[in-house]
Amino acid sequence: MNLAFLFVLSGVFMGWSVGTNDAANVFGTAVGTRVVKYRTAVWLCAAFAVLGAVVNGHKVIDQLGGYAENNAVTVGMAAFLVMLVAGVTVTLMTILKFPVSTSQCLVGAILGWGLSQGMADWSKTASFFSAWVVSPMATLVICFALCFAAERFVEKRIKGLAAYDAFIKAGYIVSGIFGAYSMGANNAANATGIYLRIGIFDGPVQAINGLLRSIHIPITVTVPFFAALIGGLSIALGVLTFSKRVMLTVGEGITKLSPLTGFLVVLSCSLVVYIASLAGYTISTSQAVVGAVVGAGLAKRQRSVDMKMIGRIFVAWFGTPTIAGVACYLVGILFFR
Repeated sequence: MNLAFLFVLSGVFMGWSVGTNDAANVFGTAVGTRVVKYRTAVWLCAAFAVLGAVVNGHKVIDQLGGYAENNAVTVGMAAFLVMLVAGVTVTLMTILKFPVSTSQCLVGAILGWGLSQGMADWSKTASFFSAWVVSPMATLVICFALCFAAERFVEKRIKGLAAYDAFIKAGYIVSGIFGAYSMGANNAANATGIYLRIGIFDGPVQAINGLLRSIHIPITVTVPFFAALIGGLSIALGVLTFSKRVMLTVGEGITKLSPLTGFLVVLSCSLVVYIASLAGYTISTSQAVVGAVVGAGLAKRQRSVDMKMIGRIFVAWFGTPTIAGVACYLVGILFFR
């Protein structure tokens, strides 16, 4: 039991890394445009990330759990090492202020482990890769269309209204809550999905159900629910403790946003992440929000987009799964061959 708890610590660390790097991105534009205070943003983000994880996180957790099993992650120590490598990689990229994809990092680490054991699921890897390509492109297109229409038909008409500021703030808060919920549903799997099929959560779940029966509470906790809860809480911890650096990079570093276009960035990102969660694909909130921010910048004219910053982000996106995969391959060779 104690050893199993220690194995899960690397998953909690990974969830914390998700929170520091990905979770706050749903409120990054709100903070960057100074419509919502940072402290308000992180508390809302943390709370609704947990809610999204426990209500809608099960399908993505199941998909990632199956992927890990197909890549020979079948014992607690293997899961611990894979998650540790992925978490360290994400944390290092966060320190460098890259809004890196934790989903890509974890999938790269799992694939690296599978290759080290002579067992790799290339088919599922290809489907994950397709989702990574589609998600930022989808948010770019959606946000470009929304911002193009808003700039020409909406913004000038409502900007002078007395309720404009209240409308924008309410829009940011509502869309940010939706984005945090979607992010929790999608990214809780990055923290605990790898443990789903190796029995680590069976003991704690049985103990909780025994306690509930003893006090006559007619509720049964399942392993997927427990995994989602631990994943959501881990993400929330990251949001609350170390999310500010990347939040400001996404909110201010790529393009200058007006209050209305910033709100549309959050809305576009939230829609794509939520749809991916329903489909069972783990994608990066960072990729989705950056695609939306680029779409907003292009709608305002390409010169408003910091292409140097975009280049650094793309380097991180493609480099991170490679780094994590190579590192995990070497760890697998050293410890399990």
